[in-house]
Amino acid sequence: MDTDAHIPTNTWPQRMHIDGRFLILTQWLSPSFPIGAFAWSHGIENAVRDGWIDDAESLEEWLCTCLTEGSGRADAIWLRLAFEGDADAIDRQARAFMPSRERLAEAAHQGTAFRRTTNAVWGLELPELILPVAVGRAASEVGLDPDMTVQLYLQSFLSNLVAAAQRLMPLGQTEGQRVLAALQPTVTQVTEEIRDATVDDIFSNAFLADIASMRHETLEPRLFQS
Repeated sequence: MDTDAHIPTNTWPQRMHIDGRFLILTQWLSPSFPIGAFAWSHGIENAVRDGWIDDAESLEEWLCTCLTEGSGRADAIWLRLAFEGDADAIDRQARAFMPSRERLAEAAHQGTAFRRTTNAVWGLELPELILPVAVGRAASEVGLDPDMTVQLYLQSFLSNLVAAAQRLMPLGQTEGQRVLAALQPTVTQVTEEIRDATVDDIFSNAFLADIASMRHETLEPRLFQS
């Protein structure tokens, strides 16, 4: 009998060498890193309250739009620009592009917390920067790969928002993980598309997401700061 025919074929990519610095990046972007991401919903709290997000499908659609047309894509570009450019100048531009007061507060507060911890632990000298710019600058200083940094940043961005949605609506752990898994190809797509992007490529067509963040400023009662 030909036993080879019964041996399963491994369809995953072959193993490759992983740079040890990858662990630094996973630490920075893990839920345990003290930037207070759990306190911010990026407007999702208002979107759930208004019925714009009410199940896993609508959440996935909302996050996909943020990735390809809104704040996720913009953050990826700011992060990428911070690798080579003047971080202070990029930060000023990024702050000016924020669509609402709470979005700016979210990025600024998390950036401050990220700066404080990375400077103390890794001996960096990051100035006050919003989160995507701070991550890009720090990753450049420790010699991380920009594509890998963008991908993991976006994955962390999505993970935090899925976790927020799970606190606001009936969304189980398995459903949340399905949403994240479904968005992984989009994360890779955005990473590739913005590789050579400039400030002129910044835009937001995620109008409901931007409106939700504006309306959240007067939402009462609420669980999140944005």
